[in-house]
Amino acid sequence: MSRLQDFITQSRLKCFLVDHATSSRRAMARADRMASSLEKSGIEAVRAYQERALRVLLAKAVQVPFYRDLPARLGKPVADAMLADMPRIPFLTKAVMRDEGARLRMPGAAGVYENFSGGSTGVPTRFWQDGRYKTQMSVATRRSNELAGAFPGARVAKLWGAPQDKRQIEGWRGRAKLWLLNQRYYDTFDMGPERMAAYHSGLEAFQPDIIQAYASSAYLFARFLKSRGLRPSYPRVSIISSAEKLFPHMRREIEEVFPVKVFDRYGSREVSAMAAECDRHEGMHIQMPGYILETIDPVTLEPVVGQPGEIVITVLNNHAMPFLRYRIGDMGVLDTSPCACGRVFHRLREVVGRTSDNFLMPDGRIVHGEYFTHIFYGREGIEQFQFVQHAREDFSLKIVPTGQYRQATADQIEHEVREMIGPAAQLRLEVREAIPKTSSGKYRFTVSHVDVNGLVEGRA
Repeated sequence: MSRLQDFITQSRLKCFLVDHATSSRRAMARADRMASSLEKSGIEAVRAYQERALRVLLAKAVQVPFYRDLPARLGKPVADAMLADMPRIPFLTKAVMRDEGARLRMPGAAGVYENFSGGSTGVPTRFWQDGRYKTQMSVATRRSNELAGAFPGARVAKLWGAPQDKRQIEGWRGRAKLWLLNQRYYDTFDMGPERMAAYHSGLEAFQPDIIQAYASSAYLFARFLKSRGLRPSYPRVSIISSAEKLFPHMRREIEEVFPVKVFDRYGSREVSAMAAECDRHEGMHIQMPGYILETIDPVTLEPVVGQPGEIVITVLNNHAMPFLRYRIGDMGVLDTSPCACGRVFHRLREVVGRTSDNFLMPDGRIVHGEYFTHIFYGREGIEQFQFVQHAREDFSLKIVPTGQYRQATADQIEHEVREMIGPAAQLRLEVREAIPKTSSGKYRFTVSHVDVNGLVEGRA
């Protein structure tokens, strides 16, 4: 059956017919050819393309109540806007999306559909997308897959958990869709030992070319296989990690267990497939035909390059709801230098983590959550962990132990955490059987409930 499936899904005739079957597929093929051409052009051509697309978007945006004052903000007609004018455009945030709601919608936009971002709190944020965005998203995803060695009809196994995606593959229509895409789906909401053993057996039989997974799910699965002495013969090409930060120790562990390299990817529910690694693994190439990505100092709001800054995204191809300078909530390092692979698109050297994962110490220092994750790198006896700040002087550390866990391990971890938070702070160490996931099936390693940005900006 798998060979028949490969024959059908990978046939050149089938791929040609699919790419020309409908107007949307033809639009996707044209956009893919344009992206391929720009990727090999000079960066000046790429920026010129972005500027033209920005003007088209702004001409649409001024029809939206929230953006009607854009010409006044820019000090010029939107038809004359340049990339250098971007700092004059107001930021979009999840709070603005929740407060403004329909005032952000484009009147008369075609092919509009509603979408939601689950977020770490489980409170959904509603937004709207359209057929133009869906085309761009599909092209960005295809090109990101190709960077990881994927090809049309490749066997893909997904370790995934987003309810929005899961609903699309339920019932006989969903199963037929998976078969025609040559894909298998493995639910990250059920990743206990028995289920992971079943996943391993199923993957050995399926022999996927690609595994696409949440970073934490691929890491936990690798840890499970390693602990059982299992050496998978799959996947045959690569592992694509996305949706969460891939820490160095996670990459090492995954690549030690599986026979292929990990290709990291950056995206979100609101802005899909923004950037992806090539085979040089020296940062993720930004899909510049579809997105303008900036990094700013979160306090001064000034642009920064080559050092950690808050990621700000403009989506060039969504006319249902303009995503202009969207503060997505992540910190990253923008690299505008050429990549050794020859592609001209700028890169995200690293996504450092969530802006919400900055921790305010009792003495006033601000420490990024990655400091605490480093404490666990290579630490024996720890299956999972989560470090949480509940209030300025109130912290908890949740640990899921393995058979190698000892009291000395706990003592050493507590000592290293207390070196940062200070002796007066309250710290509860909780040994648990499992750590809850977010509403979209992910793990968060560090969580701060203290509004550090609000304190910095004087809002809290």
